[in-house]
Amino acid sequence: MSANLPDKLPVGAQSLLAVSQGMLASAKADDWEAVIEAEEIRRPMIDEVVAQGAPNDAAPAEWMRELLKELQTLNDRVVALGEERKAEVRSDLSEVQTGSKAVKAYDPER
Repeated sequence: MSANLPDKLPVGAQSLLAVSQGMLASAKADDWEAVIEAEEIRRPMIDEVVAQGAPNDAAPAEWMRELLKELQTLNDRVVALGEERKAEVRSDLSEVQTGSKAVKAYDPER
């Protein structure tokens, strides 16, 4: 968790961070279905946390800014992993297409 976030986060913010961290763990495990499911859960949580505001002992604007920065960092890491996976899939698909063309060159009936 970001060093600039308050020690005691509201329950909603704790849950939001946990879901976001879980998304990153799922992305690292190449479980993209879990990432998508977690994102569907996370979206309304963000709205709820923003509506609740900051804890009593934190400056509202600064606390929210730090929370959103942490969420953005987690999200950026998930997106980067997704882009890497997409490139791998694209490469695999290209290899399959090349192999298919080679087979057709040697066996036109296929």
